[in-house]
Amino acid sequence: MTSRPGTPATRGYDETVLTFHSMIHRLRLALATACVVAAAAPACAGTAASDSATARVNWELASENRQPTTAAAAMADSGRHAAALLPRAPMVPSSREAPSAALGPAIPDSLPFYWRTRAERTLWRETADYDETLRYCRQLEVGSSWVRLVTYGTSGQGRDLPMLIVSRDRAFTPAAARATGKPIVLIQNGIHAGEIEGKDASLALVRDMAVLRTREALLDSCIVLVLPIYSVDAHEQHDPDNRINQNGPAEMGWRATPIGLNLNRDYMKAEAPETRALLAGVFTAWWPDLLVDTHTTDGADYQHDVTYSFAHGPAVPVAIERWAVDAFEGRVVPRLEAMGHLPAPYLSFRKGNDPRSGIDYGSTPPRFSTGYAPLQGRAGLLVETHMLKPYGTRVRATYDLLVALLEELRAHPRALTNAVRDAERENANRVNATTLAGRRVTLTARTTDRAVPFRFRGKGTRWQTSAITGAPIAHYTDAPWDTTIALYREMAPGVSVTEPAGYLVPREWPAVVELLLRHGVKVRRFAKAWSDTVELARIGDWSSPAQPTEGHHPVQVNSVAFEHQRRTYRPGDAWVPLDQRGALVAMHLCEAQAPNGLVAWNAFDTVLERKEYGEDYVVEPLALAMLAKDPKLAAEFRAKLAADPVFAASPQARTDFFYRRTPWADPEQNLLPIARALRAVPESVLAPDSAGAPGR
Repeated sequence: MTSRPGTPATRGYDETVLTFHSMIHRLRLALATACVVAAAAPACAGTAASDSATARVNWELASENRQPTTAAAAMADSGRHAAALLPRAPMVPSSREAPSAALGPAIPDSLPFYWRTRAERTLWRETADYDETLRYCRQLEVGSSWVRLVTYGTSGQGRDLPMLIVSRDRAFTPAAARATGKPIVLIQNGIHAGEIEGKDASLALVRDMAVLRTREALLDSCIVLVLPIYSVDAHEQHDPDNRINQNGPAEMGWRATPIGLNLNRDYMKAEAPETRALLAGVFTAWWPDLLVDTHTTDGADYQHDVTYSFAHGPAVPVAIERWAVDAFEGRVVPRLEAMGHLPAPYLSFRKGNDPRSGIDYGSTPPRFSTGYAPLQGRAGLLVETHMLKPYGTRVRATYDLLVALLEELRAHPRALTNAVRDAERENANRVNATTLAGRRVTLTARTTDRAVPFRFRGKGTRWQTSAITGAPIAHYTDAPWDTTIALYREMAPGVSVTEPAGYLVPREWPAVVELLLRHGVKVRRFAKAWSDTVELARIGDWSSPAQPTEGHHPVQVNSVAFEHQRRTYRPGDAWVPLDQRGALVAMHLCEAQAPNGLVAWNAFDTVLERKEYGEDYVVEPLALAMLAKDPKLAAEFRAKLAADPVFAASPQARTDFFYRRTPWADPEQNLLPIARALRAVPESVLAPDSAGAPGR
């Protein structure tokens, strides 16, 4: 690991400077706190404060080879940050609204007022809006040379998308971070902006690690990226009435963006500007080893204060699942229990809110954050605190989970980086397997009926049939109900396919290539014409719901047949090799039956539309002749009439049954234009590989 240019290269010298820095820093904090509390910054601008601020800022600038500042400029900077935190509302509730101890954990007197988040300053009643959150992030950046605030994109409404980079090595670029060899952890908060405790937990943790240095050891073996608010526009739609099921804070953001997109369903189709910015500016730039996505859960009531989930089963790289089970469940969860929490796997029950039906601990598909990360060979962790717990309790549970997680990475950093390395190799090398079984890829998986016991910490429940819903509704009490219930977590393959050598995409489908590139998938272009026999997917039966989902009517492919055809590819057509890290992403986008792929999200609806048809009086004599000539076809027609009453009752469908079997039928209808290559395209017909091509 190399030192940053201009920083001390020896550990002893660095520790001496840090000791001096810590002394000056504490003096500045005490003075700045007094300024804020008294709301009288000019009174604090004495000689001692001036010297402290100057020393602090000059130490920060010297560490980055920048010019020293003057005392006046340093104090102006300090004053700006102190003034930025002056209250927009009373910091302490009035006597008429005395805070309840039940709102959350007590704030230690030792925590300087200047460094308290809005949640802490209001005793867990409020959370900061977007502008105040950015001011606090800037304060963290000024307060520590280990913190850098950057913008990785712009939201739909034009707001900057902020990210904090936290590194005691000052590795503030992807290249510098990778050069350290340390795991990179991405903590993503507010993808559902009303579920925002992760923001307050993360900001407090950055403060404690990098500014106050009470948890600085957590940065020994990792680099942390924090998205304080991901869905920033939805965050600013805050209102007291946004989440009927949730207990605080006073105002909460909205679940979807202003155009109605749920960002936690957008990872694969990447339609929202926020998703595109995340993929380009964070995920495929930094390639984090671990994605942590914080939420608040709805659902039944119980004692557990925090639940978790990670992708598992046959659709997940082996090394990633092993790390999640061994490191997270094996060591982080017990740490969290020792802190006084009641963690549990994500509590989604098989029958509504009834725990007696057992926990269905399935694996999320890749349109979700934690389902997407493993496709890229990364670990993904969902953190859900319970909606009915007080806001401060939820913030503390998230904070403690993050602490326990970073403690695990400090103790075993190579366990995660080795898992990611092995997963990348698995993704890139699968195409070279010598057996079909070795090249088999699971696109969907389901939980089986095999269960293991789980110690459930529930609440006393009385079930009563509702006059409103007509169904039983749970009525909870505060009495504990500790019992053992079934946990269903074993996964079995659903839809699976054999991995091809790669995919061939005609240039008339540019949106396919654009989306692959957004995900960091390596794509090559043809420089010369090339012909070969390829495999094409003919979609047979498919359906689409009447009600939209995320602005789409997703296509569910129920049957597909593969045809071998000879095709010619021209200059400008695309070749997507699968000997790369992004192989699973490419497959989940390009395969016909992938539930979150391009077919599902309506990219090829025009292929599924009938463009020509035969009139019934034209087709009828042809059909009669076909039946007389082909007994097998006649038997197939009779069987379909008997088995499918909708078909039997539709003259158009019956006519089309025969029209599709005539030479006049459209040969491209229902034929997916993305071809599955049976062998790799020779290098001689491809354009030179661009130096900055994503993937590897």
